Amino acid sequence: MNQPAIQNPADARATNESVELQARTDFFHAAIAAWLEHPNTTIACGRWCDGSVSELLPRGRARLLPARYNDCFIGVRELRIGDSPHHMHIDLGRLHHIRYVVAPSVCFGFRPSFEARLLLLGPGNTPIDRWTVSVMLTNPYAGDMLDRDEATRFFRLAQLHAQLRPDLVELEVEASVRNTPLGADILGVVQELINAADAGWNQALRILHPAAHATATARQNQYATEPPCLPLLQRALALSDASLVIYRDRTLVEFKTDRIGGVHRFVEQGHVSWQIGALDDHHCHLDLGAVTRVLFSAEPVSCQGGGLNYTIWFLTPGPSGNPYRRDGYFSIVLNRPYRGDKPRLEVVQPMLDLYRSFSDTAWLDADATFIQVLDDGPPDRTPTPRVQHAEA
Repeated sequence: MNQPAIQNPADARATNESVELQARTDFFHAAIAAWLEHPNTTIACGRWCDGSVSELLPRGRARLLPARYNDCFIGVRELRIGDSPHHMHIDLGRLHHIRYVVAPSVCFGFRPSFEARLLLLGPGNTPIDRWTVSVMLTNPYAGDMLDRDEATRFFRLAQLHAQLRPDLVELEVEASVRNTPLGADILGVVQELINAADAGWNQALRILHPAAHATATARQNQYATEPPCLPLLQRALALSDASLVIYRDRTLVEFKTDRIGGVHRFVEQGHVSWQIGALDDHHCHLDLGAVTRVLFSAEPVSCQGGGLNYTIWFLTPGPSGNPYRRDGYFSIVLNRPYRGDKPRLEVVQPMLDLYRSFSDTAWLDADATFIQVLDDGPPDRTPTPRVQHAEA
């Protein structure tokens, strides 16, 4: 009698990732195509903060060609404008969200633009808060007045796409827009669209994208007393020769864990924060309730001389301000996991044991290299080859 084949878990994981990549790519393709159908759509490539922006005005003649490749290139598309030889290639598989944004723009004299930004995956397929392509309303104004029909089209697309894939759509109206006379006009458009004449901005955006609000509310209610990551964090802070790291644009803050005086809960006017460190010493306040996932990672990096950087990432569902990985709120990192080129087992092994202690929890994950270390043991460091220079 033939025994049924047993599927390798790694193969099953790869199959699931391929299916999700296809589904995500199909959604982004359809969402962009919906924008391109309208003659009042501009395609912007680049960002002002990077030094240049190119704008394409297809006037309804642009189209995305079907997929031509398979596997990891399944998201590559060619964007054509009529019969023009000029065209653009875009990899939809490198996107993680569409963010609908209403924000001041120099193009409109610092009046708001209405954009859908295609947010990118960065190194290691980690979501980052950057984009190189966006689609926007070419002219959302009629003279000095808001073009209400165009603004309605923008928010209707945002609402439709949020209904189709709430996990892939974000919606933001910047505070600097809300509290202006023009912001009041934009709010009126949204109120009419959702049939809620008395709704303020927060309520209006919740109605437009209810899934995002429901997720945030459930998280706040669930974590009001104690975030699920707290027991793991407390044990991670007890790891020897480690640091708590908070990385933001142009700023990296590092606390040596052996000098941190515990984790303390504070409540002020209904807002809960968690103080890492003693009140009379260096400390920081973190919103541990915002952490929805913890990832154990082992990544080769130059600062470890080509060896593995053993890291516990505490991740949020949305952007946290970390330029390396968009969802990386903070991390615990082993400082010196090697002695020479040999792993310091007394330092690395406790982190491996910590993962095993929580491995059956739904919000815990590990990258492929960390799993390999669990299976095979911590490897030796492979030194980065030095470049030999010819003597003069």
